[in-house]
Amino acid sequence: MNDGGRGVKRPGRGGRGGSPPPGAGRGPGTGRGGARWPGMLFEAAPFAVGLAVTIAFYLRTRGELGDRIATHFSGGGTADDWGATSSYPWLCLALFGGLALLFGLGAGLPGMSGGARTTWTVTGWGTAGLLAWLLSAVLLVNADASADGTEARLPWAQLLAGLAAGLLAAGAGTLLRRLLPAGARGPEPEPPQGAVERLPLRPGERAGWSAYNTSVAFVGIGGVTFLAGGGLLAAGLVGAGASLLLAGLLVVALSAVRVTVDRHGLTVTAGRLPWPRTRIALDQVSAARAQEVRALDWGGWGYRVSARGTGVILRSGEALVVRKEDGRDFAVTTRDARTAAALLNTLAERGSGSSPRPGGG
Repeated sequence: MNDGGRGVKRPGRGGRGGSPPPGAGRGPGTGRGGARWPGMLFEAAPFAVGLAVTIAFYLRTRGELGDRIATHFSGGGTADDWGATSSYPWLCLALFGGLALLFGLGAGLPGMSGGARTTWTVTGWGTAGLLAWLLSAVLLVNADASADGTEARLPWAQLLAGLAAGLLAAGAGTLLRRLLPAGARGPEPEPPQGAVERLPLRPGERAGWSAYNTSVAFVGIGGVTFLAGGGLLAAGLVGAGASLLLAGLLVVALSAVRVTVDRHGLTVTAGRLPWPRTRIALDQVSAARAQEVRALDWGGWGYRVSARGTGVILRSGEALVVRKEDGRDFAVTTRDARTAAALLNTLAERGSGSSPRPGGG
């Protein structure tokens, strides 16, 4: 059993199967040899640059700073919290380092569409640009204030300038990303080519299909929640911080699903966790099809129950939709849904001794 349907016959024109060529289903440079590293390093790079810029400003202004600087500002821009000047570089290192790890590892997750990867780049590079500007601005306003930082003010103009820096960084990241080799950017999922009734197998031949799909939005939300929890813990708010840490870990754990089609039927699990799990046995399958779905049509993202049926919806786009014997549909968004649907129809036909109804009834 292999990810993305590798190891099973892919349906061709007219529903006929054939053996996939060597390496089919695997984009160049996405194997186990570490070829995702260029893309991962690319997403981590802006945070390394942001840290370098901030440290440069720290070294430039260190002689003008006292032992204490303002580190937090109210909505009006006046300082309301202070910290040791010597700890500021370590705070920046922890913040930029944690985000570099989050966005770098996130870029290596399989199952993300090209659009999701672009969104990941825009979010990461924009965040790095915004933070680099604001953390450097904090040093500058403290250098112009009293020795203990009590008179430091961070005007709204600095926030607006930080947002502009973030937008410029996001644009630069998007343009630079196009220079990466296609394999380094990650495998692009094949678009669905329409429903295929079945995938022919020889008598006695066994086949399985599996794909791992990741929601970049859920990973980002979980990561930000986790970092916020860590910040609250550092501030001494143990209860709220621990709750956000656990919530962030839970969201990240549920941000991916593994979809499997084999002799047991269709199985959907939460990433690499054994639970929660949804299984539709072969004798419950009326027919399966590949279909483009819109998340809002199914009630949003996550595990959904709607008038259309039930589903695990990580994004809008390609999905495997199974019409069950009770007439209800179950949908799960996944790459290579066409092959999954064809194989599931074949296995269901074998199990029941009859052909699935075309189109799922």
